[in-house]
Amino acid sequence: MNHPMTVRRVHGFDSRSLPSHPLRFVYFTSADEHLQHAVYLGNLVIAEVLLHRLMRAKARGMQPVNMHLNAEAGQHFLRRVRPDSRCRSSAEFVRWVDRDGFSRSRPLNREQLTCELMDQQGISLSRAIERVITESRALTGEDQAWMEARSRLPALDRPLDGSEYLALVRAIEAAYAVPKGSTSSCAANAAVALRVARGLGWLHQDYSPSPFRLAALSIAYKTGHHDYLTRRASFVCATGERLRFSRAKPRVKMDVKLAEQRTAHAAFLARRAMAATAEICGGQFPALEVAVAKQRADATVRPALAVFARPLHAHA
Repeated sequence: MNHPMTVRRVHGFDSRSLPSHPLRFVYFTSADEHLQHAVYLGNLVIAEVLLHRLMRAKARGMQPVNMHLNAEAGQHFLRRVRPDSRCRSSAEFVRWVDRDGFSRSRPLNREQLTCELMDQQGISLSRAIERVITESRALTGEDQAWMEARSRLPALDRPLDGSEYLALVRAIEAAYAVPKGSTSSCAANAAVALRVARGLGWLHQDYSPSPFRLAALSIAYKTGHHDYLTRRASFVCATGERLRFSRAKPRVKMDVKLAEQRTAHAAFLARRAMAATAEICGGQFPALEVAVAKQRADATVRPALAVFARPLHAHA
């Protein structure tokens, strides 16, 4: 399995966000190692492709990850119901077919479908919400808008759903566990994986527990997540202080106040997770920079001049 090789400088993650350029892991330099560590090589390719998609979506200004959706939700999102279906009173039928029996150009979202059931069938709000959840595949308005925007993008530029995000996490964990007997240059992959884990902590605006099972990657993720949520809470708090005595509309001040409470609560949860991790580690929280420096020191070659494979989509 021979990949075209090129010499590139290893770029690290900025401490504030994911990089805007494609990330590269270190690949094997000999064909024998490609065959011997084929599974590890496949995980590196998966991690690179999914990270490329994530960063492309971030560069477009889209939400790079939607944890509320999975592969099943994407499959059922555009699965139309035939107008001549027998279950005309079901919520899924109403989602796709209007009152005149014609197919809708786009399905109703969860909020629209709830109002339509209440108006069309004369049921209560609680009953309508229950039927929408149990009888239909309707998404919330925000999730449906994200899914529609995602479906219009090329396959390699689409943001990740929950299933793909979990696959990225597992691929990063595999990249961190450098196989024994490989070339010393591949030891840099552990340092790259740590930086990726920390960068993923900057993706979620609300508190999200660490998805990593390895302690080092989990600590890196929590460090980045705590850093991001703390900075975001400080920014929103400063914005609220500036608007307190301004002539802004009361609605604007109320929105900022709610955002301030929400970000402060998220930062509190992240801080509590960090404190729990420090307690488990015996009161000494290991710094991410020390772990990265140790991984770089273990490599006999300079990671700044490592051999990398070109991105997978470059050969298509």
